[in-house]
Amino acid sequence: MRSHARLGTAVWLLTAPLGVALAQEQRATVGAELGYSRSDLRGADATGITARQGALTGVYLDAPLVGRLSFRPELLFALKGGRATTDLPGGGTALLDIELAYIEMPILLKVTPLRRRVRPVVFAGPAPALQIGCDFQVILPNQPVSATCAEAGFSVRDLDVGLVAGAGMEIRWGQSALALEARYTSGLRSILKGAEVRNRAFGVVFVLTF
Repeated sequence: MRSHARLGTAVWLLTAPLGVALAQEQRATVGAELGYSRSDLRGADATGITARQGALTGVYLDAPLVGRLSFRPELLFALKGGRATTDLPGGGTALLDIELAYIEMPILLKVTPLRRRVRPVVFAGPAPALQIGCDFQVILPNQPVSATCAEAGFSVRDLDVGLVAGAGMEIRWGQSALALEARYTSGLRSILKGAEVRNRAFGVVFVLTF
């Protein structure tokens, strides 16, 4: 009888930490993201557009669904746009820089294939975005000239819709986690009225779950 009791105690001591860890992972958590993005504009009317550097910051909720699948809505501030060069009438070139600022709201599903302390993560989902700023800058050989997109004659849509897909590596301790993720965002509709120009961005982001 005592041997059975000792065996039961030993099994409990071995499995209790795993049970606690699994219970912690079933709770919804919040986190923050901070990273670098490289964006450009593509489409039939976006010839000659090259990439520009931007930023990607925000917060998210990670809510477990079933098994290793979780629901991850995000609220991000994202800088997008692109650059192009043009020849000047008197010779030389000018750089055209278009900066688009968005509040992006990705609605992602995240999969963690392994239940380990260090493990991969994969995620994807739609990403509607609200345009909150659009600046157009002409960088001449001597000085830059700035204007809003409306002043420059660009009619940019207020709402953009994209698709996000990405992956990364995550290190967990308790409910907290630190991850390095790469993501690709592709616009699904033109950002301009009467033209085919869509956003595209690649980002590398540090993710901290509290």
